Amino acid sequence: MSKNKLVFSIANNAVTHLGRNLYSSMPPALAELVANSYDAYATEVKIKLCNNNSMIIADNGKGLSFEEFQSKYVTIGNKKQEENIFNDLPKRKPMGEKGIGKLAAFSLGEEYTVYSRTQGASEWLTFTLKYQKMIESGEHCEADVSTVQSLPDELSQFNSYTSGFIVHCKCLRKNPTKATKESTILQLSRRFYLEQENFSVWYDEEEVSLKTNFYYQNLEYLVYFGYTKEEIEDIFNSPEIEKEKFNGEEIISDFIEHKGIKGWIGSVNKPKDLKENTDNIIVYSNGKIADEDILKNKKEARIAKSYIVGEIQANYFSDLDDPITSSRQGLDDSLEEVELFIKHIENIRKYFINKWDDFRKRNMVERLPDRIKKNESYKDWLSNLTSEQQSLNGKLLNLFSSKLDEDESEDSEEVDSMVTSIASVINNIETDELVKTLKNSDDSSSQFQLLAKLMKNVAIKEDLSHAEIIKSRVKIIEQLEKLMEDPTSLEKMFEESLSENPWLINPYWNIDKNNVIESDNLTTQVYQKTEVEGEFKRAFLDILIRVAEEDFPVIVELKKNNPTGHARVTVASMLEQIKKYRKAIQQKCPELKPISDTDIKAVFIITEDAGVVGSGNKIEFEDYEVKLFKDLNIEVVKYNDIIRKSKKMYREHLKLIQEAKIIPNLSKE
Repeated sequence: MSKNKLVFSIANNAVTHLGRNLYSSMPPALAELVANSYDAYATEVKIKLCNNNSMIIADNGKGLSFEEFQSKYVTIGNKKQEENIFNDLPKRKPMGEKGIGKLAAFSLGEEYTVYSRTQGASEWLTFTLKYQKMIESGEHCEADVSTVQSLPDELSQFNSYTSGFIVHCKCLRKNPTKATKESTILQLSRRFYLEQENFSVWYDEEEVSLKTNFYYQNLEYLVYFGYTKEEIEDIFNSPEIEKEKFNGEEIISDFIEHKGIKGWIGSVNKPKDLKENTDNIIVYSNGKIADEDILKNKKEARIAKSYIVGEIQANYFSDLDDPITSSRQGLDDSLEEVELFIKHIENIRKYFINKWDDFRKRNMVERLPDRIKKNESYKDWLSNLTSEQQSLNGKLLNLFSSKLDEDESEDSEEVDSMVTSIASVINNIETDELVKTLKNSDDSSSQFQLLAKLMKNVAIKEDLSHAEIIKSRVKIIEQLEKLMEDPTSLEKMFEESLSENPWLINPYWNIDKNNVIESDNLTTQVYQKTEVEGEFKRAFLDILIRVAEEDFPVIVELKKNNPTGHARVTVASMLEQIKKYRKAIQQKCPELKPISDTDIKAVFIITEDAGVVGSGNKIEFEDYEVKLFKDLNIEVVKYNDIIRKSKKMYREHLKLIQEAKIIPNLSKE
């Protein structure tokens, strides 16, 4: 074989299956190449992005000679050989197993150029591999090898390396982004933090921290096993992390002790505290990753999965005969030893989730957004709860935990509504329990006390219900207030809402459900008898409503919110119109007689461009005319008065309830 050629042995499309298809994105492929550098006793690895759609991965490891390329590099899929100790560094067990990581570069680009220099050599060996050529070459592919005294300009910063290995990936398949960098750093921190002595990684001139996994600072609760309390405190020395020793089935504890397993499973506050692909339990064996997600085939259906992360040291796997699958998916669960391990870890996870649920319930108030938990009204409401009610509050908040943890908005009305509605639920549950106790009690003295407490609870329940109604009505009023910017839409808008929401006119009015008045498209038709016997003249009202607080139906007449056409009313026309409607109602409803016209309440809603004489409005009334309306039981209101009065009334009412600390007030005002 000529010294200037390398012949790669590629069986069964290994380039596709073990190179491009093995790594779905850049980060794991980069992590694999960095692992090769670690195995080659590099003390530093530099990842560099270039402007010409290329990427460089360079290390100062031992490099490969031409002979080593022939014996170690050209055959794809052979078991990786352990390197001899280099530069007096501590012995390193290889990260890779199958010798397939070299093809990871094809997951990055369409081709790559290798530069290699061994200690004492004066030149760099170099050759280029192209993906398409290797695919088309079948089982063997040749690469021409040449030597260079100095590296190309884009690699010149590495000329100072007395030995090393450089992979220059070209024609990148994807454009590296900020997310690529973050994900790569994540992959590297998880893979190398246990082996970070005498080893550093740089990504675009920024050193990657390998001393700890990023999520350590985000943990809030964990269950540990195999470690002593002192050991776990040394790893997690933050008092903010609640730590608990596994105290589950004895058979699991015995298995952990017998196998020398050490590990922990923990949770973070919110799913966002775990970056992508880290909500899993990773297994290490002698400092290298044996499985990045040991329970990947044992999916936990509950929401807890999004909060959980864990690390396990199981060094005994290195004594097994190749426990890692050839597809790099992790430990081979077809092996009895691995299957048993997975079974016990799954049970530890179940144990953790039960404990985690209790932890969450106890700490749910602290998990609330700052705008809620620091709200004085909410804190006052909490302080009035009994210990049992506080526990129930935690349980109910936990049911909403996923929504609460997703809440990033400072104005999340949905979250606020869930939090305040819990007050009603707590009171309802207590009321039901009191009723049950009262039924089963035979002691008259205790019955009286229970009844008094029940009546107080019912009153609170009514206030809670009333408060929710008021809050909803205030929102409706605020929306109407915004819509009033378009005065031409007011008549139709109010016509469609007032018939079902008479409280807009009078806060104390409620629809009388026992006396529903038939209507046709919200316009009510009544009949007025004429002088000609047997003939009737139709009269159309805008709205005719029957409210529980009035003995007779209420007439509501609306005019446009601009003083033109029929909307430019006079006192005479208004009185005539109301008189006609009242007569028609009496004739249509003879059971109401004998009554006078003024017994039937009438509301006339007119334009805002109206006022007393001298006000400068287009419609003006004399003082005596205003008094006449009042004497005839006719209320004349303007559109903006409806909004202003109802808004003031409801807000004052809601304020009284909130000051009583019956419900937490989460509004900004």
